[in-house]
Formats: sequence, C-alpha cells, structure tokens
Amino acid sequence: MELGEGLLERGDAVELVVSFWNNGEFIRRLKPAGLPFTILPIGFISATLTLDCLRMTSEQMLRWPGLLVGYRRFLQEKKPCQVVHTNWHHLLLLLPFLNSERDLFWLHEVVPDKPQYRRVFRSLQRRLKCFVPVSHAVAASLRRIGISDKKIRVIHNGMCDPVSTKSTAARPAKEPRIGIVGQIGAWKGHEDLLAAFGLLIRDKLEAELHVFGAGANAFEAELKRRAEELGISQRTFWHGFVADRSEIFNQMDICVVPSRSEDPLPTVAIEAGFFGLPVVASHRGGLPEIVRDGQTGFLVEACRPDKLVECLRQLVANPELRTRIGEQARQNAMAQFGVERFLKDFKTVLDSASSQ
Repeated sequence: MELGEGLLERGDAVELVVSFWNNGEFIRRLKPAGLPFTILPIGFISATLTLDCLRMTSEQMLRWPGLLVGYRRFLQEKKPCQVVHTNWHHLLLLLPFLNSERDLFWLHEVVPDKPQYRRVFRSLQRRLKCFVPVSHAVAASLRRIGISDKKIRVIHNGMCDPVSTKSTAARPAKEPRIGIVGQIGAWKGHEDLLAAFGLLIRDKLEAELHVFGAGANAFEAELKRRAEELGISQRTFWHGFVADRSEIFNQMDICVVPSRSEDPLPTVAIEAGFFGLPVVASHRGGLPEIVRDGQTGFLVEACRPDKLVECLRQLVANPELRTRIGEQARQNAMAQFGVERFLKDFKTVLDSASSQ
C-alpha cells in the first residue's frame, strides 16, 4: 500500500495484481486509495506433504492455465515497464512470462540454505532484473545460496509516521510497562520474556508485562501456566489482538522483541521506534538493522532470559534512560524508516532498471 500510493502520488501509473484467495480486506483498502487492481487466481504451491498444503497446491494447479491466460492478457493490455513481484510462489507460477529486463523480486523473507531453494533461486536469478531484499539479513541469505551481489539491491521498508499529536501524549502509569506485540508462537520468544520478567520481579523491581497478539490456544494456555509458575500472572496482562497501533504502543514504556527466528525486518521494532519507545531485541535477522545497541535500545543474545533481564533492569529502574533512548529511537525511525526515504530508494531502483 505504501509503495503503490507513493508511486501513484509521484505521477507513476500503478496497477496491482491481487489474488482472489483473500478475505477482501486488502481490496477494500485499495479502492479508497485510488489504486487500480486486477484479480487473478494466483496463490500457493508447495512440496510439503500436509493435507492443507496439498489441497491449496492442487487447487492452484487446476487454475494455472487460467492464470497464464489472464496474466498474458494483463501484460498485453497494461504493457508494464516494470513488474515488482512479492512472492516466490507467484514467480514460479508466472515463470514463462518473466523478463530479465522488466521483472524484480521484492523479497520479505530470509531464504533457507537448502538445495531446493538454491535450485529455485538460481533459476530465478537468470530471469529477473534484480532481487530487492528488505534487509541486509535477507541479502546475506541470498548470497549464501549463490545469488550474485550484482543482482541484489537492499531497501529497508518504510512507513508513514503512525504517531499523531494525540498519541504522543504522556503515558500515565504507576509502574513501567513492558510490552510484546505480534503473533504468539514459540519462534517469537514469549517464553524467554516471561522468564526474564520473572527474574525482574524476583529482584523486587516494580513493573507490568503486557502481551498483545493471539496464537494457538494450547500454546497461549501453556504460557499462562508458565506465568503462574513464575509468580508473575498478577502482573501479566493478555490483551489479545488489537488493531489500533496507538492503543498498543501507548500502553507500554519498553518494547521487547525477543525473536528466536531470523525475522527479516520486524515491523514491530520499527513502529515502537516511531512511538518513542526503547526496544530490547534479540540479535537475530534484521533486528540489528533497526535497533542501535545502547542508543535506540539494546540487543541481546536470543534465548537468553538472563541477558534480557539485564537490559530490562536498566530501563525499568531509570526513567531518564528510557526517555533518552526513546527519543533517539524516534529520531532514528523517522530518518531510517520514513516513507519518503523508502519511496526515494525504491524509485531509484525502478528507474535504474528501466534505463538499463
């Protein structure tokens, strides 16, 4: 949405291709934004032998001939000078139409170093103008599987400043509030945060823990049992899914992103910066590209609650430190992850691709 609207405002002709396998929310957002779109049966393929994956792949392959006809018609009518793809499944489905002078792949995931990915991405390399990874962590994963550095153009995602005058108001609270945001799953590090928070409370430091997001019922129940065991359930608040970002970030003083996985560029850490919050994050994936250790937050080794609590102790006990780091986090977010920088960088890549 940010890219499409930004290019449209700058005078570029923009058309989006949308899969008809969707809940309608994205399309409802496109219409008021004035972004034209074409709906095609483009979706998911997988070699994973689970019932859901087999069902979705089978349905996609049944519709593949219709997809090829529809996409060829789209290219003939729209005559795009550049096509930005956002999913490698779609690239494989549209392989007959890829053009190394026109097609780019905007990549939002760390690519596993596995033989099947090496084969797929090396084949795509010959048919694409370039890869546009959202972080240097993603770029590094491309190099590991044999993608040439000449084909890689890193562009950090950007966003419009989500902070309004209202949302920059002081956050009244009796105790410092530590927050975690996002889907609740083992790879997100909730267990590590609970353990660290337990150590913090054991040290007699006053704080609250706020959990925003939802996940599998069984895993959530296990986390809540763990909070009971640690003696922190009375200080832990489970909010579930909350859509309003201001409502989320105005209910915390410290944001923690204790990811156990190689997240490519976690949006939560960027948003927290815009809201002037210090971020404590694991040294994984794209997080070191967002959090400047000791300046806009702290970076710690993943899966180490003992290291995590050391940073939390400093921030909980020192409100002046929280304020100073939070201010630097907001300045960094506006400079590094603002939408104007993002659009400028992307336009440069698109223009350079058009001129070559």
